[in-house]
Amino acid sequence: MSIYQQLLEDVAAAPEDWRLRAVLADWYEDNSQPHCAECLRWMVRHKKRPYVGSAQRATWFNADTISTGLGDPESDVPGPVFDRLEGGKQVANHKTFKSTRDAEEAFHHAWAGARQGGWSPGE
Repeated sequence: MSIYQQLLEDVAAAPEDWRLRAVLADWYEDNSQPHCAECLRWMVRHKKRPYVGSAQRATWFNADTISTGLGDPESDVPGPVFDRLEGGKQVANHKTFKSTRDAEEAFHHAWAGARQGGWSPGE
């Protein structure tokens, strides 16, 4: 297994390991993938990761439409990114994926699409 594959598996197994996410961001940077690195660094700064429920499904929530105090703040993501999430099942203001890794990959693709569409994370 490659270092990259191992990092992806490790992040999926421990979504709240912010140091591990930072290591993966460095890997992306070192391997000429600055957009993925930017995405992961934003996730680390804002403590964002998918919510993992009892069935091991992973969920992202639309931060622009969820009421304060509902859901899981660490899995609330900006609307422009949420709107571009693909592959999950949407119900109301959340999208659920069959695994953490699927949710992570969908988030990275959605992040890139939102950035290409002109969205700025606005730190």
